[in-house]
Amino acid sequence: MFKLIPSMNPLEIATCMSVIQTSIFSSVIIQTREPLCGAPAERRVLLVRAVSGVLACNLSFYSLRFIPLADVTIILSSTPVFVNIFACMFLKEPCGWFHVATVITTMTGIFLITKPSFIFGKIQKNCEVDNIIIGSILAFGSCLAISVIMIAVRKLRSTNYATINLTFSILLIIVNSAILIITGDWSFPSCGKEGLLLSLMGVLVTFGQFFQTAALKLEEAGLISISRTFDIVIAFIFQVTLLDEEILWTSVLGAVLICSGVGLLGWKKWKG
Repeated sequence: MFKLIPSMNPLEIATCMSVIQTSIFSSVIIQTREPLCGAPAERRVLLVRAVSGVLACNLSFYSLRFIPLADVTIILSSTPVFVNIFACMFLKEPCGWFHVATVITTMTGIFLITKPSFIFGKIQKNCEVDNIIIGSILAFGSCLAISVIMIAVRKLRSTNYATINLTFSILLIIVNSAILIITGDWSFPSCGKEGLLLSLMGVLVTFGQFFQTAALKLEEAGLISISRTFDIVIAFIFQVTLLDEEILWTSVLGAVLICSGVGLLGWKKWKG
């Protein structure tokens, strides 16, 4: 849906989407009477989750302006590898040579997606090659931010899911609105196709945030992020059928490598 609104600023799309999300989660908090600021002992972690969420959302949206949908999805699907690294650092989970191997495999897949010209040659125009590199860096930054989100949510044991997502939505509205006002890029979407797509995006993202947060409270962060690799298949289908974008062999090979690393990580978790 974001790809179908090319004329709007990515920050503005994220802001409009968050307004809808805020109204829905506010209703839930009013109904359940959950504390707005979360559990007192978890407020710092809640803030980390909100800041990481703003970064992840904005970076992923901007990356979609530079590279195809499938490439962004593939890079974001490498999240499980970095979730496990952060879990070793912050949750004191074990980390060994196997995790190092999956990181190397994943980074190789991302390297293929970026298609650096010094290896593959100038397979596209210079400006498009630059766009690929910029978009890949933005998507990788979003991937790291999502990894932090998953670790943070795992540590938010006492804070309600609605509070977690509401805090993120409010912060995103404040930050993006301030940037749009300062840069003078703020505008209002039309009530036709753009308004319909923005409304649907807001509702779907709200459900996505709810299901992901609820899942992270029930299962390990690494396993939850592994289940999201199916996004790659859906992204390839949408890229060909709805967006009419070409799929390059480097993207397919990169997807295979990333899915291999993620799959091996899931297999090890299952066997352990």
